[in-house]
Amino acid sequence: MRSMSRRMVTLLFSALLLVTSLQAQNIPAELIQYPELIIHNGKLVTMNDATLSNSLGRTVQAMAIRGDRILSVGSNSEVLRLAGPQTRQIDLKGRTVVPGMINPHTHVHTRALGRWVVNNPEAVVEVARRFSVGGADYGEITRGIELVIKEQMANPLPGQWAWINLPSSGANGESGMGIGVKYLNDEAMTREQLDQLAPDQPVFIISHPKFLLNTNARDAFMNLYSVDPTPENEAIALPHDTTINRSLYVDRYFGDHLDQAADIIEDALYHQAALGFTTFSSHIVGLRVHDAYRLLQKEGRIPVRFAYADRFCQQVEPDIAGCFVRKSDMAGMGDDYFWNIGVTLGGIDSGPPAICTTMEAPPEIKAQELCILEPGNEYDDAIHAALVHRLRFVVNHDYGDKTMDYVMDIMERVIEEEPAITLDYIRSKRLTSDHCGFYPRPAQIPRMARLGMIISCGGRIVNRSAPWLDVYGQQYASWISPVRSMLDGGLMTVAEGEFGVEGGEGPTAFTQYYPLITRMTSDGLSIAPEEAIDRNTLMKMSTVWPSYFVIKEDDLGTLETGKLADFIVLNKDYFTIPQDQIPTVYPLMTVLGGKTTVLREEWAQELGVPAVGPQMEFRYDLNRRRE
Repeated sequence: MRSMSRRMVTLLFSALLLVTSLQAQNIPAELIQYPELIIHNGKLVTMNDATLSNSLGRTVQAMAIRGDRILSVGSNSEVLRLAGPQTRQIDLKGRTVVPGMINPHTHVHTRALGRWVVNNPEAVVEVARRFSVGGADYGEITRGIELVIKEQMANPLPGQWAWINLPSSGANGESGMGIGVKYLNDEAMTREQLDQLAPDQPVFIISHPKFLLNTNARDAFMNLYSVDPTPENEAIALPHDTTINRSLYVDRYFGDHLDQAADIIEDALYHQAALGFTTFSSHIVGLRVHDAYRLLQKEGRIPVRFAYADRFCQQVEPDIAGCFVRKSDMAGMGDDYFWNIGVTLGGIDSGPPAICTTMEAPPEIKAQELCILEPGNEYDDAIHAALVHRLRFVVNHDYGDKTMDYVMDIMERVIEEEPAITLDYIRSKRLTSDHCGFYPRPAQIPRMARLGMIISCGGRIVNRSAPWLDVYGQQYASWISPVRSMLDGGLMTVAEGEFGVEGGEGPTAFTQYYPLITRMTSDGLSIAPEEAIDRNTLMKMSTVWPSYFVIKEDDLGTLETGKLADFIVLNKDYFTIPQDQIPTVYPLMTVLGGKTTVLREEWAQELGVPAVGPQMEFRYDLNRRRE
């Protein structure tokens, strides 16, 4: 009896399978979800190992994409069996594929809009006229400034600024070593003198990181943001030259030309995609920049995902702490193309020589250092308020080690003061910082790792910091982007690059990251070679690890089932070519969410389809002057 029951169950099950099979043949095609794209016969390095080792994780042959997500990864046979009648198939012919790269710190919109302004002075002439003044000594620079104001700006338009650039780089291109920086630092011209020269028009003199405003300019700029232009408010609201030089044109000209701003930014993003980036992070300076991204977001025109830090509490704001208190935790809010990763102050120091450091130096150098964040000041209060009110705070500019001490002091103070804010909670917020100009020093690494921080470092910084070793001393070379020590100390480190390629020509991303591998400057100087990393580590710094920086590790950074289909097909096998060829690696194709944003002509012809996006002219020359 029991045996008969088994036979009946078997027969009934077989009949059910037959009926189901017959019904399946009549399912409408619209309900069958085959992958739209399969790439196969390649070397797909999934990067699905997030440990702080150089392990790359799984390598497969093929990947299927449905919608904007990865449907499957595996062998050719495993993936190709998923193909439907309309599935597009690309034979990679052995080419290497990696996840789309994530750049945790670059100012794409700032560079693009600034470049457009410089190239179109007639369009923005009502906002400002720009001039460059140089000289062999302070007297020549002063006479040049007087000439601009008295003659070239003798009859300004209503509200028109005189924007005067002084040399900021030294004779060999060393950033921050120009005579203009020294001129402003030594107060060779004061506000009072500038007011006498130009009592009725706004004048802005800049030699990054130093700047000088006359009273008219100070008042006009602060009034633009409805902030009372008092000396007290100015001291808090205008600590950075970047607040002005990245906002003036944006909020005066592009406020009435938002479509134009969106077009310029969109073009710049496509050029970032041509470099291989599918996600980047930055703060936003200039209120209308945010509006331009929102416009692109609404119209579905964002070709590179943007994880932005909210800097608006430091956008000409005299009550920064109060502004943070009135915010809710927005980290993660947004969609897959434009989302918030926390609040920021923009910078807690500036660029050399205006950095905040414990390094020893001659008195005249230490006098130029600038600690925008100091214990007990408004920046200290602001960071404390952000953490106490459960905001994710991200540092979007730090160059020296001393200010990082202050940030960690605040983090630990909050843990001591607030029983509900534990070390584990602080670690879960993943506070970040960037640049690694002269930090972390060795003693800081265990502390930063304990607090769960994530730090971004760039190859460009090796070049930028190296000349300052002649000032501070060669003993500090190991403080410049000490990536190897950071990783060995358990501190997650990611690769940043402030790449400007809007003109369609420039170095590959790997050319600019290459000094992290070689520890060589463009002048051929070796800087702390013990801090060098290998190519696998650099790739992890560019893909899987920064997905944690932008709080999207469940969606980005690796090639895994269910994640967003962001990937690049490389022209060479990055992982096996001779090391000195790494700078010559670039994407043949960049895909964002399953859609091709860039396809180079040389591969498009082979595939028999039109090229897509910017066709960059790449450079690989490492023997260039310091940036």
